[in-house]
Amino acid sequence: MLGPGDGLNVLLWGRLNQTLNLMVQRDGTVLMPEIGPIGVAGMTFEQAKRLIESRADQITGVQVAVTMGQIRTIEVFVVGKVNHPGLYMISALSHVSNALGAAGGVSKVGSLRNIELRRDGRTVEVMDLYSVLMHGDTSADVRLEPRDVVFVPVIGAVAGVVGDVKNPAIYELKGPQNLSGVLRMAGGVSAFGYGQRIQVERIQDHARRVAIDLDLAQASARNVRIADGDLIKVFTVLPSERNLVRLSGNVNRPGSYQWYPGMQVADLIREGQGVADHTYFDYALLRRVDGPERKTHFLPVNLGDALRDEAAANLVLQRDDALTIYNESELQETPTITVRGEVRRPGTYPLTDAMRVSDLIYEAGGLKSDAYRKHAEIARTQLVDGARAGFSYLSVDLRGALDGGADDLTLIRGDELFVQQASNWHKPWEVRIEGEVARPGPYVIHEGERLAAVLELAGGLRADAYLPATVFVRQSVQKIEQQRLNESRLRLQEESARLALMPPQPGQGQNANNAAALAMMQQVLANTESQQAVGRIVLHLSNLRMLSETVDNIILENRDRIVIPRIPASVNVLGQVYNPTAIVYQPDLTVRDYLEKAGGPSEGADKDHIFVITANGSVLTDEGIKNSRKNALFPLLPAIGGGLMGTRLGPGDTVYVPEQLVYVSGLQYATDITQIIANSAMALAVFGILGTTI
Repeated sequence: MLGPGDGLNVLLWGRLNQTLNLMVQRDGTVLMPEIGPIGVAGMTFEQAKRLIESRADQITGVQVAVTMGQIRTIEVFVVGKVNHPGLYMISALSHVSNALGAAGGVSKVGSLRNIELRRDGRTVEVMDLYSVLMHGDTSADVRLEPRDVVFVPVIGAVAGVVGDVKNPAIYELKGPQNLSGVLRMAGGVSAFGYGQRIQVERIQDHARRVAIDLDLAQASARNVRIADGDLIKVFTVLPSERNLVRLSGNVNRPGSYQWYPGMQVADLIREGQGVADHTYFDYALLRRVDGPERKTHFLPVNLGDALRDEAAANLVLQRDDALTIYNESELQETPTITVRGEVRRPGTYPLTDAMRVSDLIYEAGGLKSDAYRKHAEIARTQLVDGARAGFSYLSVDLRGALDGGADDLTLIRGDELFVQQASNWHKPWEVRIEGEVARPGPYVIHEGERLAAVLELAGGLRADAYLPATVFVRQSVQKIEQQRLNESRLRLQEESARLALMPPQPGQGQNANNAAALAMMQQVLANTESQQAVGRIVLHLSNLRMLSETVDNIILENRDRIVIPRIPASVNVLGQVYNPTAIVYQPDLTVRDYLEKAGGPSEGADKDHIFVITANGSVLTDEGIKNSRKNALFPLLPAIGGGLMGTRLGPGDTVYVPEQLVYVSGLQYATDITQIIANSAMALAVFGILGTTI
């Protein structure tokens, strides 16, 4: 129903195209252009729509459509036992339930069944929210008008329902209620509720608590009057099963079965679809509960005799009896046999009746391809005279055993079959040739094959191949080198820890040296953290045709790797120089010349320990060159030749200038720590350079 403050939207089209937003004025009219005021207050929307459309027909050539616009708000009071009582501005279309929602709902002590709507000083409606909440009946949820009062009184009589009902809760009672009515409000007793004993707990005369037990099957019990504060308890049906016998253990269908008079052990096993494999027939256990004290007794049953329907064993069952059937492994040790060696699934297997060698091999997945078939051995352990162990060993020809011959022996408990590997069995050996050869790739080799033969299989060298720089990598050497590399780093770490734990020494110079030495160790360890050994063997190769006549024509091993690079165009100068770089190779230049082209050693360089790593992987030092010339015809030749500095280099060689080490004195250790740092640093540097040149 329209009133002041409501809005109407009027759409005009035809001769005039216009949309009007009209508001109902305080005098109850809307002001229509070209028509004037039209009274609509007190009309329904449908009535007002027809009135405006009829008036608009006065305008020639214009059609009109009317829709509802903004709806006015009204003031209502929500008081009593609500969470937030007060005056609320709500839509004119609101109902009592909307006002209760605006006030935060009914409080815990408010009544849901007697909500009053008061208008002009009188009660016009009493609303029962249970009708809405439990039955969806909103007929009492009337629309509000301005200045209406929604009053929620204090909650009335209540009763609690707990236990096996569908909706346990506290319910407000309206008028006299019996037990069946309250249970209906709680959704009724659930399928698991025990209807023969419903207990009503009541406070009597505000003085004592009493309990009343009722049976729902009796009409008088269902009509018992429920009072304010009653607590109705619905108990659960006892979980124990009745009129049943139970079958468990080594049967096909264990479980509970219906008992009937005269039922016997064999009948119950037939109900369970019979016993499973490996059943122990000499013993089964029947558990029985007797008497009002429900004492438990255990009765042994000879299962084999019971299934043969022998009266002494095929006992008559009683209610609640439980029969357990056992597996052989539960009552006696399971006999096993073992197979080891070259079978696909070695291990221990259960021994079956008349099991033979071939059966065990097939059970283990069969022989591997590398198994030695001419001979296998069975180790047998038996008890002799019941007092001591006796050991015997049986030889078996597996070829005859697998063909079902005389060697296919019958096994007994505890036998162990050992299958050896064929002599010198291994997968095909392979080496890989990379780089400047005619046909690089993997090659299969036989035992004792040498390097020259494989290089010939690869088609020889290409025109730009540089044979002296051949890199030969071997897995076994790599493992040894990696072990030594790890030992060097471990030794350096131990000495670093010792030096860090040393007490301060008298004199600032000694302590400074110790700190510098510790920093040097830590730097070497950090720089070589990710280094891995290469496994390179140094070969002195110069002519492929002459290789077969030299000691460098070594015997190959599985997974060897041979890399023949192109002719390098430079010499590397690395380490502590002013410009570490690669310099174009010139035949007449010496180590000193290449160092000068790289700017010479820096301030932190150790000039006394410069070394050269040649393209073939060998290391040249000044001391080594001088020692190699001591037995020469002219003893002064090393001095004249200039040692390492005067040595001419080849393409691909590397000059390395190490860092100046910190010399530490005064350490009371069996091994000089300076020598440890020097050896470790040089070894790690060589490994690093060799690794980058492959």
